[in-house]
Amino acid sequence: MLLLFVAMACQAQTATQIFDKTVSAFRNAGTVSASYSMRGSHGTIVMQGSKFRILANNVKAWYDGKTEYTYSKATGEVNITTPSARDLVMVSPLSVASQVRNAYTMKAKKNTGGYTLYLTPKKKGQVKSITLYISKAYVLTKAVYTTSKGSQSLTISNYRTHVAASASTFRFSKSQVPAGTQVVDLR
Repeated sequence: MLLLFVAMACQAQTATQIFDKTVSAFRNAGTVSASYSMRGSHGTIVMQGSKFRILANNVKAWYDGKTEYTYSKATGEVNITTPSARDLVMVSPLSVASQVRNAYTMKAKKNTGGYTLYLTPKKKGQVKSITLYISKAYVLTKAVYTTSKGSQSLTISNYRTHVAASASTFRFSKSQVPAGTQVVDLR
């Protein structure tokens, strides 16, 4: 029984180490750019620390580390929100690493391409589990989110580090959406 407990503790420590190395690689990469696809949506994301900008076929989003502006092609409006860490984990789990580390238990499995991390929330909520696929170079390549409504996958490709970006990259401007777009403040 004691041997089983020690083996489980070592596995959890290994998962935490893999997660920490992935977060460290992300933070050391400066500004990151990547292509992504998720549930019929595809586009590019630029990330710098907790900030991001998404330009996709059906949505545009800007997050400056505090406020998120999301333009939806379907509704033709921009919504302004202050997202929680729980909201941000669905977009960029590495940008809210400390919250993820504290809110989820982790298990790891080594595979031919790198590692698979299985995250289970410590408290019940909408997210049932998150599976992260991480390359041998500690780059997140795919995330699968299982919620009470089903599963969705976020696949990442064309990952580039140290991309040039200014502070304005992560700020919304009305010139970035069609003229006359309604802006709705939901904060």
